[in-house]
Amino acid sequence: MAKPLRISVWNASGLCKHTQEIIQFLQIFDIDILLISETHFTSRSYIKVPNHIVYNTQHPDETAHGGTAITIRQNVKHHIREEYKQEHIQATSIALQDDSGELNIAAVYSPPKYVIKEVDYTRFFHTLGQRFLAGGDYNAKHVMWGASITTTKGRELYKAMSSNNLQYLSTRQRTFWPSDRDRQPDLLDFCITKGINTQTFEIASCLELSSDHTPIIVTIHIHIIKKQQKPSLHNKYTDWDAFREILEERMNTKIPLKSKTDIEKAVATLTVEIQQAARMATPPSRQQHLSGNCPLYIKQKLTDKLKTRRRWQITRAPEAKLIYNKHAKELKHLLHTHKNTGIQQYLENLTPQKTQTILYGKRLANRNSPSIIYCH
Repeated sequence: MAKPLRISVWNASGLCKHTQEIIQFLQIFDIDILLISETHFTSRSYIKVPNHIVYNTQHPDETAHGGTAITIRQNVKHHIREEYKQEHIQATSIALQDDSGELNIAAVYSPPKYVIKEVDYTRFFHTLGQRFLAGGDYNAKHVMWGASITTTKGRELYKAMSSNNLQYLSTRQRTFWPSDRDRQPDLLDFCITKGINTQTFEIASCLELSSDHTPIIVTIHIHIIKKQQKPSLHNKYTDWDAFREILEERMNTKIPLKSKTDIEKAVATLTVEIQQAARMATPPSRQQHLSGNCPLYIKQKLTDKLKTRRRWQITRAPEAKLIYNKHAKELKHLLHTHKNTGIQQYLENLTPQKTQTILYGKRLANRNSPSIIYCH
């Protein structure tokens, strides 16, 4: 049975300050695609996520607010689509292939200060094609998808959905948790779909990640086309000195070349020897992966953070918020320290020699390199 596609939707309220948490989140919840809104990216911002590809769309004025991003596993066959960059809506979208054809996935952010009409929403949804899932922070409240009230924006969005035969996917639970006690928590993050059987979806709330929004996770039971790994005799770890030594030792240069048959036999023999030497001098490709060796003290601190967050969400007491902030800050510090320690250990183990030496089929691989997320 094919593995279902797992998509998470989350408002980061500034992505760079949370990148250390993302690597653990993607691993723990086995997320294939992460739809991020409010990235606050500029032209100088970027992140690198191991084993994932990252796309982003900035706010039209290119300052550090708004914006969207998508991270997707490298082995999922896809291509990037044209970004949607308006002051009232920003969206990053990609196209996948499943058994029914093309499926477009979009990360959406709509800032709260703009009044958007039905025609504006319709214009945006038309850019996503006939089959899509668009998830993000719409800042549009409507009781239909579980918000506590219906706002003008929510009413216009619902009109656009009705007139375009769109459906919503919502946990019907709060996703926005303002620090101001005078503002009530509400549901702002959800998905809008078209052309997909809703019976293939499962949607759930999640308490991971530290921002004023909690993520949601959507599981789609469809078969997504994966990339086929291209066969290759070598990779970036091939020891070419060893390759030459192996080939020189195995080659027979005293083959007679007096007839067409002799030449064909010599070419076939040389081809086989080159292939064998390359295989012996090349270790298996080491795909980057999310490290599963999360220390117990980090897991415990993560559990403490989730418990205190839930306590604050239920009570909305200032004391509970202070305790939650304390645990969140400590977790962020632990993740940062863990990353730096891993880098330091990796650097200390480096030598002037190559980190991988392969001689005559004996493969010695340095496996101490940590998985790292960069953010500038």
